[in-house]
Amino acid sequence: MIIILVCTLPFLFYHNKSDYTSTFFSLDTIVSIKTDSNIADTLKSEIQKFDTIYDIYSENSEIYKLNEKKQLVCSNELTDMIKKTILAQSIYGNRLDITIGNVTKLWNCSIDNGALPDNSLIMRYLNKSGYENIDIKDNLITLKNEISLDAGSVAKGYVLDHVSDIVKKSDAEYAIISLGSSTLLYSDDEQRSFNVMIKANKDSIAGTVSTGPCFVSTSGDYERCVKLENISYHHILDNLTGYPADSGLSSVTVFCDNGLISDFLSTLIFIEGKENLQKHLNTDEYSIVAIDSQGKIYKSENLKFSS
Repeated sequence: MIIILVCTLPFLFYHNKSDYTSTFFSLDTIVSIKTDSNIADTLKSEIQKFDTIYDIYSENSEIYKLNEKKQLVCSNELTDMIKKTILAQSIYGNRLDITIGNVTKLWNCSIDNGALPDNSLIMRYLNKSGYENIDIKDNLITLKNEISLDAGSVAKGYVLDHVSDIVKKSDAEYAIISLGSSTLLYSDDEQRSFNVMIKANKDSIAGTVSTGPCFVSTSGDYERCVKLENISYHHILDNLTGYPADSGLSSVTVFCDNGLISDFLSTLIFIEGKENLQKHLNTDEYSIVAIDSQGKIYKSENLKFSS
């Protein structure tokens, strides 16, 4: 039996073979690796490689340089991530938009100074956003209309897709790789069961999902919050308003067979809100557990969920 506590809590795992583990800080989160194969160091190196690609605040990162120069010959990893995110937006909707990096940076800068961002600046940046302002020719990426990218809503899932390829080529029977809000549950046996404990909020558990191997991603309003003038602001921005999404939801957890998509959808569904849940509850492509601000639980019928 495998038991995982998702959403930044440590996981527990029981197995009759020796475990190889690693815990470290990367991609702005605590990363945990546990597997029965001696590949933990290889996986750590692969994950840390992406720190030099996706950190929008590090002058040494590739996405920072792209945002500053507005045109750059990019790595395959950054180019592929952008292409796949644009495709996801075209399929699932634009309520998640990686081109609002200027708004993200404006919020972080303002909060660091103990204030809310200027609304006129928010609107100016939003009016110039949209993935149609990204031009890709081979690996040459051009950002038009002064946009900047923020890959925070998809980067962890995309990294887990890369990590999954490494694990599949190894002799591992299982691997649990957590990047905080996104987790890879791998097994060479499709019948292996993972019990995923879903958080209701920062301090309590809503229930448990029994699932086979998959990717799991959660977006919630109880993580990475700041309080200004006695009002709490979370980090998930609505690209229609430029402010933290007020969607009636407290968290969304997505289970599917692709890391980037699980990461993308958990944020998209959270932003779209409670009134748009039905279309996500009744699809065979992925499964979800959503919790609204009153604590009511919504779940896909095909999920084995127990409260």
